Amino acid sequence: MTLSKTLLALALVTTATLPARADSWSRSQMTAAASYLPETGITMIVGVGASAQPAASTLLEALQGSSIELAIDAHALGRVDDKSDEQIVKLAFARPIKRVAIVRVFPSGGATKAVVTVYAAQGQVATAFTLVPGRNLVENPNPRAASDGVARDELQSVSGATGGERGAEGDVTYQRQKIVGVTTYGVVTFDNVTFEKDGHPISDVPDLYEALDMRAEATRYRDLSVRRNKWLPRGVLLGTVGMVGFITFGTLALATPSTKYDYATGVETHQDHSTLWALTGATAGAVALGVYLVVSHPAPRGLSADEAIALVDKRNAKKKQATASLRFAPVVTPAGGGFVLGGQF
Repeated sequence: MTLSKTLLALALVTTATLPARADSWSRSQMTAAASYLPETGITMIVGVGASAQPAASTLLEALQGSSIELAIDAHALGRVDDKSDEQIVKLAFARPIKRVAIVRVFPSGGATKAVVTVYAAQGQVATAFTLVPGRNLVENPNPRAASDGVARDELQSVSGATGGERGAEGDVTYQRQKIVGVTTYGVVTFDNVTFEKDGHPISDVPDLYEALDMRAEATRYRDLSVRRNKWLPRGVLLGTVGMVGFITFGTLALATPSTKYDYATGVETHQDHSTLWALTGATAGAVALGVYLVVSHPAPRGLSADEAIALVDKRNAKKKQATASLRFAPVVTPAGGGFVLGGQF
């Protein structure tokens, strides 16, 4: 027997005698995964984190042996362990694929559970399902029923991409998390971004502006909020009362006949509607004024998560650049002259 055959035989014997792990992933238990994906086109399987790689690899094997046209791994994306679902989706759909299935593994009781979130090319969640070691996928109810898998009260923090370690004094830092959960309405995902400065949380947009030394923007935002809070209720109330009056008086003016016949005397008299029409016009003016008050005091424009993060990154970069600035100063000594190089780093 050759050396290679001997080693192969030993490997087979050793493998056969190893006890099966309780949390091992089985390809045969994932055969139903293909039903969650379109048969045509390319599906990319992305395992995020070392703990998700075995589940993702097994899922990939199961799909490659199914009716799916083509299932591929995510080696082309490079390292994605520190990226959010949104970032992974953008990287993946730069390629001609139809679906990207992101696999993340979480503790579940004394074992583990893999949450698979499937995204379509537009970036929205197409579906989701869970994989549990030792249990067939078909035994897990569809997560859209919110009865198993990703339970409705089991919102998972799927990833956290931070703005770096806690910065130096005066730095604004942020933490961005992708939250995935399932409600009775289906799978939901949303971003949760929190900001801090010197360890203190930043609660709203004007506070963020102030933390970024954008005091004019913070003042403008607060002024707009104060004016809107003052005039919006008044505009709504005035418009509502005006609309009720306009309908009431206008209906009376139209429904009341222009003449009134007195059957007792046989005399027909003319009825004056000028008061009703005047009240109708006044209430119409109240409606117009109410609409003007609402429209002329819009809510201050907020910041999206991406816009806020871009402002923080830009400000921190400028602060770092200013801190690392160099300066030259001329000096004169008894021994001669020259320049001194100084700065802060």
